[in-house]
Amino acid sequence: MNRVQKWLLIGGMALFTCAAARAQGRPEDDYRKALEASSGNAGARDYAAAARYYRKAAEAGYLPAEYGLAYLYENGLGVKQDFAQAAAWYRKAADRGDAASQTNLGVLYTTGQGVPRDDAEAVRLYGLAATQDDVEGSTNLASMLLQGRGVERDVEQAFKLFTKAAERGYAAAQNNLALMYASGQVGKRDYVKAWAWFDLAAAEIQKSADLRDAFAKKMTAAELADARRLAAQNRKEIAGRDGKTP
Repeated sequence: MNRVQKWLLIGGMALFTCAAARAQGRPEDDYRKALEASSGNAGARDYAAAARYYRKAAEAGYLPAEYGLAYLYENGLGVKQDFAQAAAWYRKAADRGDAASQTNLGVLYTTGQGVPRDDAEAVRLYGLAATQDDVEGSTNLASMLLQGRGVERDVEQAFKLFTKAAERGYAAAQNNLALMYASGQVGKRDYVKAWAWFDLAAAEIQKSADLRDAFAKKMTAAELADARRLAAQNRKEIAGRDGKTP
């Protein structure tokens, strides 16, 4: 699930829970209007209107709106792109325990956008999100552990985090797990497992598809058959966890 999908999912859940709140002036109502404006359910997407409603609800202390407003500032949707404002609003929500905001604020610290670059603070924020099973936060934490950025290098823990997020269907984690198998960072090189995880990630990441096809040329027919079976098994297990039909 990418960041845009996560935002829409969070928004959809909050919209459902606040649908009954119709009293005039409540932050839930402003948040609902922001979702409607940004989703285009009532016509064309209107991010400027969404920003106005998000701000009103956020200034009233409504946590989902704090995340929504930060996201608009980060991506320049309906407002002038402003990473400092994005960081400020993400921080408000992150300090109140919102995992998506913790992850996104961590990204800003990793890249030095809107805040001074601080790998240690990014690791702390990714760790907070990971404790809530946020797949992007877990994957980002794994990447920092693998590189030894802001934290002591820990390949084994990185592998565990990538595996957990990959098994929940997160494409970036699937790609990185495949790279670990392909490079032999978790024992002997295992092209079968690498190909299988690249194959799953390829649904969302073109580079994964390219790497899958490149590794296929190095594999025997028997290895490739095993890899396809493993990919199908992984896909079925992930779909089962999500309650989807593979």
